[in-house]
Amino acid sequence: MAEAICRGVVRDGMVLLDKGSDLPEGTDVLVTPFGSRKGGSRDILDVLNASPHVSHEDVEELLRLIREGKRPARYGSPFVRNRTKRAQ
Repeated sequence: MAEAICRGVVRDGMVLLDKGSDLPEGTDVLVTPFGSRKGGSRDILDVLNASPHVSHEDVEELLRLIREGKRPARYGSPFVRNRTKRAQ
């Protein structure tokens, strides 16, 4: 089915499409508010307010696991081969 874009307005909890929409009765639709922008300040605040809250014990356990998982840094490049002098 081709993607259709229809405008409408919410009244009494129902989306009323503007006249002239040719969607058949019972068509599933996805409604995106026209004035909203993804990633806007309201979205960021909503995410921050809905973030899961973790306990102090959870944080300490995560930090302990990170410390245990640390490995020594390797400074050699994996892209450079060890060069040996060739016999000439």
